[in-house]
Amino acid sequence: MKSTSFSTQHPLFFAWIITSNVVILLCISLFLSQKNIHWQHQFFSPEDLILWRTGCYISVILLLPITNLLRYIFLRLNQTMPPLKSMQNLSRLARARYTLTVTVSQSIMVLIGGFGAIMFLLGDNVNTLYILTSVAGLGVFLYRPKITEYQNIIDALAQLETQNESK
Repeated sequence: MKSTSFSTQHPLFFAWIITSNVVILLCISLFLSQKNIHWQHQFFSPEDLILWRTGCYISVILLLPITNLLRYIFLRLNQTMPPLKSMQNLSRLARARYTLTVTVSQSIMVLIGGFGAIMFLLGDNVNTLYILTSVAGLGVFLYRPKITEYQNIIDALAQLETQNESK
């Protein structure tokens, strides 16, 4: 009887664990902020809050396309970069590379959600928290693990291995 673990049957298991942790983190930030809504202090004047809010919005507007660009670069590197060691297990190599890609893109989404929580804790209203957390949630959805991207990495690595063997 063949014994395989859950992670080898589902190559995107760890990538989905990372993504689900980001979703849980965003939900916890919303929940805790709602729980402590009466605790809100005014650390900055309204003019300063507007300046900080504008900075956060501009950062988020820039971070989403930068994340898309970084993800594209990572995916292309995953497909074209030769492995450091001999390729014995293409699936393991592709899984490790793709998990790193998902981790980087989801980390940026945590940063975007963190902007909302920080602004709320600094005394901004709850709308900024909702907007920035929603944008982070949209990013989590857009940059979720996709089996086609993973399969493209495996196909490219297999082709790279074939080319190296023919030399």
